[in-house]
Amino acid sequence: MLKKNLVIIPARKGSKRIKNKNLVKVLNKPLIFWTINFAKKLKTKNFDIVVSSDCKKIKKICSKEKVFFLERPKKISKDHTSMHDVIFHAQNVLKQDYEYIILLQPTSPLRKIRLVKNSIKILDKKKKFDSLVHLGKDMSFTGKLINNQWVPDYNLNKRTQDINNKFLPTGNLYIYRSHLYKNKTKLPKKTYGLISNNDKWVDIDTHEDLILLNLYLKQLKNKKVLTAS
Repeated sequence: MLKKNLVIIPARKGSKRIKNKNLVKVLNKPLIFWTINFAKKLKTKNFDIVVSSDCKKIKKICSKEKVFFLERPKKISKDHTSMHDVIFHAQNVLKQDYEYIILLQPTSPLRKIRLVKNSIKILDKKKKFDSLVHLGKDMSFTGKLINNQWVPDYNLNKRTQDINNKFLPTGNLYIYRSHLYKNKTKLPKKTYGLISNNDKWVDIDTHEDLILLNLYLKQLKNKKVLTAS
């Protein structure tokens, strides 16, 4: 008998840059609705869905959408709480033997169903990896400031179009083998990086990110990603 997978949607009520970020309206729906809606499109016989939150308004949304709401304790509802602590809490409250833990952040709503399915297939085949992260290409020049001295992490002769093999998480998808969270949290040792094809993505952290999302949604193909039934 195949093990089920656990989908966790983390959504605490506090947010510094955007007040009540997970409840901001996008296409006349709270932002978190779109990730809940996405998760419900997965085959329910293979997936359990849980929203981990400390927010009463999100609890009402979960009730309306018939999705399990897991009350998150205050000690793991803080600014610097690790997502691994949130996963450990959910896994151990539910006490089910899952195959994979799938983390879907509400702040990254532009994702396609095939992303989850293809990612699971990758981990099924590549047993040496204990987790997977969805990545987008990073075209930025970055570096460190050491004693007021700027130390770039790139060749000063490089152009942005010459940057390669530099990526950052899109926030769209993280998958972990459930054994990492059985008795205590074991951080992944080997993570598979799944590079985004030319799909648009946004990880909402600032008002500028919201503007970018609304700009993307003016294009019909991106709007369909969000609203497809």
